[in-house]
Amino acid sequence: MNDKEPAVYRNVPRQSESPDEKLQGGALLDKSSFEYLFEQVTNRADEPQAWAPLELRKPGRIRLGRLCRELLFHLRGFCLKEKRSRSFALGKLLSCVKPPWEAGNRAEGDPGKFEFINDVASLKDLQSEQEIQRFKNESLGMAVLHLSHIAIKKGISLEEVARKYSFKDCIPRSFYRQIQQNNYLTKFRMKNVFKKFVQRFQRHTVSTGKLTAQDVMYKYLATLEHLAPRFGSELFPVLSLETSSEGEKAQLYVNGGHSQLEHGHAPLPKDRPVTHEVLVTGTSGIQWRPVPVESVENFSHRGYFGRKNRNKELEPKGPTQPAERSEPKWARFCDFREITHIVVKDCRVSINRQDNKCLEVVLPSSESALSLVSLVDGYFRLTADSSHYLCHEVAPPRVVMSILNGIHGPMQEEFVFAKLRREEQEEGLYVIRWSVLDFNRMILSVVKRGHQQAPGVQGALKYRQFRIQKKGNSFVLEGWDREFSTLRELLDVLKGCTLKSGDESFTVKRCCPPKPGEISDLLITRKVKDSAKQILNLTQLSFHQIRKNEITQRAHLGQGTRTNIYDGVLNVCGTAGADDEAEYFSTEQNNNSREMHVVLKVLDPSHRDIALAFFETASLMSQVSHVHLAFVHGVCVRGSENIMVEEFVEHGPLDVLLRKEKGRVTVGWKITVAKQLASALSYLEDKNLVHGNVCAKNILLARKGLEDGSVPFVKLSDPGVSFTVLSREERVDRIPWIAPECVRDVGNLSTAADKWSFGTTLLEICFDADVPLKERTPSEKERFYEKRHRLPEPSCKELATLICRCLNYTPVERPSFRTILRDLTQLQPHNLVDVTSVNPDFPVSDPTVFQKRYLKKIRELGEGHFGKVSLYCYDPTNDGTGEMPATADQLEEGDRDPQNALSRKHRQIQGLLQRAG
Repeated sequence: MNDKEPAVYRNVPRQSESPDEKLQGGALLDKSSFEYLFEQVTNRADEPQAWAPLELRKPGRIRLGRLCRELLFHLRGFCLKEKRSRSFALGKLLSCVKPPWEAGNRAEGDPGKFEFINDVASLKDLQSEQEIQRFKNESLGMAVLHLSHIAIKKGISLEEVARKYSFKDCIPRSFYRQIQQNNYLTKFRMKNVFKKFVQRFQRHTVSTGKLTAQDVMYKYLATLEHLAPRFGSELFPVLSLETSSEGEKAQLYVNGGHSQLEHGHAPLPKDRPVTHEVLVTGTSGIQWRPVPVESVENFSHRGYFGRKNRNKELEPKGPTQPAERSEPKWARFCDFREITHIVVKDCRVSINRQDNKCLEVVLPSSESALSLVSLVDGYFRLTADSSHYLCHEVAPPRVVMSILNGIHGPMQEEFVFAKLRREEQEEGLYVIRWSVLDFNRMILSVVKRGHQQAPGVQGALKYRQFRIQKKGNSFVLEGWDREFSTLRELLDVLKGCTLKSGDESFTVKRCCPPKPGEISDLLITRKVKDSAKQILNLTQLSFHQIRKNEITQRAHLGQGTRTNIYDGVLNVCGTAGADDEAEYFSTEQNNNSREMHVVLKVLDPSHRDIALAFFETASLMSQVSHVHLAFVHGVCVRGSENIMVEEFVEHGPLDVLLRKEKGRVTVGWKITVAKQLASALSYLEDKNLVHGNVCAKNILLARKGLEDGSVPFVKLSDPGVSFTVLSREERVDRIPWIAPECVRDVGNLSTAADKWSFGTTLLEICFDADVPLKERTPSEKERFYEKRHRLPEPSCKELATLICRCLNYTPVERPSFRTILRDLTQLQPHNLVDVTSVNPDFPVSDPTVFQKRYLKKIRELGEGHFGKVSLYCYDPTNDGTGEMPATADQLEEGDRDPQNALSRKHRQIQGLLQRAG
């Protein structure tokens, strides 16, 4: 590989489980795949195709995009019509694969001549005499290689092939057209020179056996790489291009407005000129630029092999000057890993990035729009996540089926066994994957642990593989004559069954589906030069330390889990850098001001034992940066107080606003908020980070977006005290936001827990902050989880389905946040029914139960019968209009039972304070 090129390789299994082992890259192109690549470049209309071309749904310019969409999963054993083994790899030419057809820009019935022949390297793009002469000589040399490959494959002489096929059919069209302009004598002389060269090449190279078919392919493709600067790239002319952020342009129906992608603009004029170009490559991602000024075509009038053209009329009268070009620089938009989802509507495409930046383009036709989307979607599966698609419109049916049934691609056995070893040590785990050898076959790999060799020593893991065959529309487990109409039906019947393999028995219990971004040989790894991925330091505390004289504590805002929350001011030394999103990081008009409005979260001094966990949360939130995550400025230690300093978000918690505006918030508004939350959590998931406390009260509103023409803007606040230090009582109190597996054991905390919390939070948003199970006792909440009951669902079917998938009691079956974000984007809010109705109805709230978080401390009053008494403002609407009760911080010993105190019905006892976890 050229050292100047970015490294590209296929993942290979580790030889050991040691994290210190250096992962070596594997070869990308096996023999058959490389032969396929060569055939795509050289294929001729009158030459039999070794591989059947994939069918096109519609005519149009569908080139590499279609290939990536189909072949990225089908070359690896998925969808070849010939059902032959094809281990997928694109090798050094990752971005250089093209399919064996070009449907666009040619008359119907015109014989297809592909890639090199179709001017992937064109004569008209060259300017200097030296470049043109080199191009002509290399093109003729490649024609000889092309004919030599046919001769070797058919077992006939090169001269015989040259008589049957003209070299003109093996050179670029631009070169061919220039040959046709020459007079008869020049054509005859060129034909004789080429014939003599073929004879010498046959005599000294081909006939002596020095040249193999593999050698020809390597030489041909290597030469083509040098001739075509952008070989493997895909260039899309677009009629309109805009880059924007979510705050600048709403894409959903909000407050009566409709998005552009849902209903579209007025039809574009047919003669509208191309304004921009979008370039997609495997190693550089997506780039764009304005259309460069057209250069003057300057074809050379020299003959071939260095001879001057004798036609004086065609000779230039003055010295040849290279045409001046105005070439705008390419602007990078993103790499494939940065994409969250894509929206396509007719000829309009919207590509959305993790940081909520969006590239919106209008293409000349809906076919070219689908081509662009399928290309990017295919590259995403190839480089980021092999079991995900970015857009429903281009999702391959086989991939959709695989995702629904938890099927892996045709990965190597070593990766399958390594995955089973990493999972929990339980009997009956299995992985199902597609076969590399048979397109219609799946492999079921089951694991069990052998007998103990000695007390306290676990037995070795044993694996067996069973084959499932797809026969027409039915599925059959080999060795069992029963047929099933769907794979899901077969797997459901097998669950709990025992499969025999020789003298061994293997029980089928739980599937291990693909995980988001899981490493296997299905992914290609690229070491892109411009990659500037942020490295998080999670092994040690890392945050900005704020001096105590830099903060000013003001009014008490409420209480959190083991914390008190205050309004405050941070005195900033120096100037802050300019930022396009500055308005969302501070409510001040000028971010360069020395004073910044902040929130101070003070850890209760009685919980100093968990100060380290408190600092860990601050460290984590200080290192992440996303437009929908609240920014943590740092930590201040003031005497015995540990303080987290976080940005002040003007309009407060989401649940407060939803209750205050109940019945007046549109469905589109709610979907927009859900999308923004999913975007932040997708960012954390990609970094394998867990928030651990996702709920509506931790979602803060930077902009309400209730006015016509505006959209809401939310930020997810920090999780507060680390989840790992919560008591079981506090964890139970967080039901139903906390995932069921985390109630039993805090060690089960994973990104899957955030998905459960997101599902519950989405219910909160749908029901205007009415909380499911809020009237249940702790023991009733635990039983609810133990019995695996379902939470109430909105009457809207689309939302109910998505929420149900998030609230799956099996963590591995919950969808990734990329999937959640993609499916939320597909919802058309103006078509949704009222999402606030519920099955079944919620019970009426108990008016005697108060929540501690809404208490804003005014002052201490002294000692009372029930303990220390303070004056608070109970302000659930966060507008200063709440009543002002006196609260007893601690009951007397004889009245520890709160229900006992409440049962007295004393006129001075208004209710009980709920200490939320």
